[in-house]
Amino acid sequence: MAGVALALVAAHPVAAQIGDQQPRLVDLPNLGPVYVLEVVDADPRALLRVIQVPGYGNVYLVPVKPRDTRTARQACIDEEVAKFAGSPSRLELRTIDLKCSQR
Repeated sequence: MAGVALALVAAHPVAAQIGDQQPRLVDLPNLGPVYVLEVVDADPRALLRVIQVPGYGNVYLVPVKPRDTRTARQACIDEEVAKFAGSPSRLELRTIDLKCSQR
């Protein structure tokens, strides 16, 4: 499987992120069975890419958003702090804390 990883790395820079992942076979309407590999890409405009991998043939690189590991409360706090251009006053911080405490 090291050959697959090397082929993917050589094929596209985004593929360098995949590491030990292996393409999985998915049956898609109008295309039939194809190999798909999810690649984390923060760019919201990232597009599907097709690369040629020895042993697999065409592999579709599907961009997915990075997983948000923050708690709901922390996401709320980050969102509210951003509204104050990242520097809220102490009173605003306490208000944010109260607003986000129930999440």
